[in-house]
Amino acid sequence: MKLESNLNRIQFDDFVQHHELNHYMKTSMWASTQESNTMSFLVGFKEEDNLVGTALVLKKKWMNKSYLYIPWGPCVDYHNCSRFRECLELLKQFAKSEKCFMLRIDFNILRISRDIDGNQIEGIDNENITEIIKECGFQHKGYGYAYNGSWVNRYTLITDISKPLEEIFKAYAKPRQTAIKRHQIIGVTTRLGTSADLDSLCEFEKELTESQGFKPHSKAYFNQLLTSFKEHARLYITEISLATMIQGLSDEINSKKYAKDKEALASKQKEIENALMLQKKYGDTVIIAAGLFLYFGNKSWDLYTYNKKEFGFVKPVDNLHYFAMQDMKKQGVIYYDMCGFSGVTNKDDPYYGLYSYKKTFGSEFTEFIGEFDYILNEKDTLNFKKQYRFISRVKRKYHTLRYKK
Repeated sequence: MKLESNLNRIQFDDFVQHHELNHYMKTSMWASTQESNTMSFLVGFKEEDNLVGTALVLKKKWMNKSYLYIPWGPCVDYHNCSRFRECLELLKQFAKSEKCFMLRIDFNILRISRDIDGNQIEGIDNENITEIIKECGFQHKGYGYAYNGSWVNRYTLITDISKPLEEIFKAYAKPRQTAIKRHQIIGVTTRLGTSADLDSLCEFEKELTESQGFKPHSKAYFNQLLTSFKEHARLYITEISLATMIQGLSDEINSKKYAKDKEALASKQKEIENALMLQKKYGDTVIIAAGLFLYFGNKSWDLYTYNKKEFGFVKPVDNLHYFAMQDMKKQGVIYYDMCGFSGVTNKDDPYYGLYSYKKTFGSEFTEFIGEFDYILNEKDTLNFKKQYRFISRVKRKYHTLRYKK
């Protein structure tokens, strides 16, 4: 096997697209989103001129020194142990030739099968792959908590959308089903958006930063993703027609549906009053949620989805996901990745709410084997890790002070 460091972009992406381990962060499109001080290599692994693997290798600078990073690892048949080992050896050699102090790889190789509560079940067990990587000289970060400083999230929740739409919908938790059915009455719909709708995505993200204290992305950043990924990017926009909502609620009340339930009747009357107030404030049609997704091959990823706080009571993101799943099915997507959670299913976990919501879409608990480092210069690597942790802590504190209200 030999390593080619400058593969043709079309050939490279085509291989990734059809590989079992495909990921948007393994593509030339992702390479084009990187900062100007990052050098990208479209690496191919060839056996007798046959392409048998690829890797997007990013060369980054730190204190005038360099390290390599491969997001989500190479696309290679890891079941073929000899080929997998040879691939890792070639990457190590490449890191040496580029005079780097470290090579870091995150692998999107499944670790073990788990049920939705995180309990191990019969099925996949790839812990032997972790041992192979370690035998090749890599240090494993370990099977720890998701938010432990790793560069990508080791845990995610993925919904299989290869099934008929009716089955997908039936797998939703009852609150999701109820909200989506209710949306037909109160005028909540989702459509495909354009770059002209990015202001809404930015607005809703900014609202969230004020409660959680993180740095919001710029409109230019979101636009770059749309531009770089082109037909592989989707912006979903969820809207509400307040006139439809008012009419729908009025029709329910007039139908005597709540004649024997005074509490429910009073609740619906309050909803109408609220809708009238919102209509006066915003007009009839209001954008209430936005989501930026990417898809490639048979997978899609929910990168950024936010809703307008004032309209959270109608659960607009439920509608957005239902529409997105239908749209992604049309694009040939099977695995609908809801992109990350802490890996902890205990209610005491501070991020439990994220897990609790994402699992209600019939998702599967997914755990990858995680982060590995091949160290070429121990001192530089140690200094880099210390400085990186320190800078990350300072940034988090600064962003909390600046953005949290």
